[in-house]
Amino acid sequence: MNSNPTTNPISIAPFTWDTWQHWSALWKLRGYQLNEEGIVGEEDDIPPRGMDVGRDGYEWDYHHIDEIYLSGTGGFWLAYWEGDPAGHVGAQDLGGTIELRHMYVRAEYRRRGIGTRLVQALIDNCKSKAVKAVELWTAPDGLGRILYKKLGFRVADKPWMELNELNYRMNSAPGKGEIRMRVNLS
Repeated sequence: MNSNPTTNPISIAPFTWDTWQHWSALWKLRGYQLNEEGIVGEEDDIPPRGMDVGRDGYEWDYHHIDEIYLSGTGGFWLAYWEGDPAGHVGAQDLGGTIELRHMYVRAEYRRRGIGTRLVQALIDNCKSKAVKAVELWTAPDGLGRILYKKLGFRVADKPWMELNELNYRMNSAPGKGEIRMRVNLS
């Protein structure tokens, strides 16, 4: 950890297509995440932009980042620790509510404030665009719920729209036992 308290080693950047850096950082982070889950791959296995992946394809949303995250009032942010890709958060505009879809921080960088800074970047963006709420699914116990609660999220009785429509638009469904959380911004 950085010993100089005046220098913040964390930087947060909204995803853009301006440089190869963000695309490669995203896929490096995905590789770390898969490795943590026991799926070993090549560290530099970065697919080309515009790869044709069908809606049911693996990592479809990453290959359609413009459509899923960068359209509407959603967004996608990358976190770096002293320049090293450390995490990301992605949120989709579902028409009035933002769905926090992906949140990941590399194991070696957890518990350093990166997740908090990523979700706060999302919340700040949503507030600036007059978004009413941000919602997500998470495990009922664990660090994710603690983080979200600290940032103002509360357990919600049900999603703001019909569950089937939400799952279709997200191209996924909540895991068994996951809970819905929401932070109201207005």
